[in-house]
Amino acid sequence: MTGPGARGAELEALEVDLLLEGVARKWGFDLRSRSRPQLLRRLRHHLREERLDSFSALQARVLHDAEALDALLRTLSCTPPALFAEAAFFRDFRTRVVPVLRTWPSVRVWHAGCGTGEDTYSLAILLQEEGLWGKCRLYASDASEGLLADARTGVLPLPTQEDAQRYLETGGKGDLSDYYTRDGNWALLQPRLRDGIFFTQHNLATDGSFNEFHVIVCRDTLLTFNRALHDHIHGRLFESLARFGFLCLGRKESLARTPHAGAYEMLEDRGRIFRRVA
Repeated sequence: MTGPGARGAELEALEVDLLLEGVARKWGFDLRSRSRPQLLRRLRHHLREERLDSFSALQARVLHDAEALDALLRTLSCTPPALFAEAAFFRDFRTRVVPVLRTWPSVRVWHAGCGTGEDTYSLAILLQEEGLWGKCRLYASDASEGLLADARTGVLPLPTQEDAQRYLETGGKGDLSDYYTRDGNWALLQPRLRDGIFFTQHNLATDGSFNEFHVIVCRDTLLTFNRALHDHIHGRLFESLARFGFLCLGRKESLARTPHAGAYEMLEDRGRIFRRVA
């Protein structure tokens, strides 16, 4: 006999299925291949934030309101909350990747799944400080045009003292405030940073490779996909990465059991930086 708790879970699962189906058919964003436990956690959080009683209510709102869709995609985004949010990664990037990039005549960098751009702008600041900005072309992509629109503005919440301290921990060579102008509680990033980044809409799940890159940054994005799509996207990243190029993943991500794991070597074990060697 099925109890009330089990029936509630079954109903919730059905509502989530219908929500995801609706989003895919109405807006073309296919979230059905996301890792289910993580997706459910974020959807429940979004439901509370929106003060809605059910996923059916959320579905009704999202199907009729593009802004409601954007709000949902923001919740599901893996954008870090601030500049230099993971100091260890950027410190390792400075010490392990930058010396190699200096030896190359030009460098193409792709930040896949950039969200609202906090990590993208952190990377741009780092490349500028290391004297690489002039020969770098930085591409940043996301499936959500709403998130990209925010990223393009170059306007972020005003960095805190903790943000400034993390920047110094990465080996920052100045003061974080050198890179923005304060406007109330917001930071307007330098135009030379913003204008040097090519933001473009790209869906990792469905779109193909669009260039060959020397560095691909794709951090904490692949965790949200199920195994089949996860492996598919790893194949796409492998196709897009030049031999001896660098792949940067999130702290909880790994190349283990991915289709091209044998083609990479790990450069360190904290920031998850790998180099393609085959």
